[in-house]
Amino acid sequence: MKTGDLVKLVIEPQVDWMFNYLEETFQVLDFPTENGVELKMIGTVPDWIWIIGKDNLELVDEKG
Repeated sequence: MKTGDLVKLVIEPQVDWMFNYLEETFQVLDFPTENGVELKMIGTVPDWIWIIGKDNLELVDEKG
């Protein structure tokens, strides 16, 4: 995972409220901590920025 990558939440995220956002796509902005990822939710105005643990994310399969 690197800056600019598109990601989604894993099927079983660590925090209950994340289940509401399983269908959303995010863009990686930065890595502010060793295990944290700063994300921007795609399609929100104004930008909706999150910082969550890497373990909750997977890369989007751009092939299909």
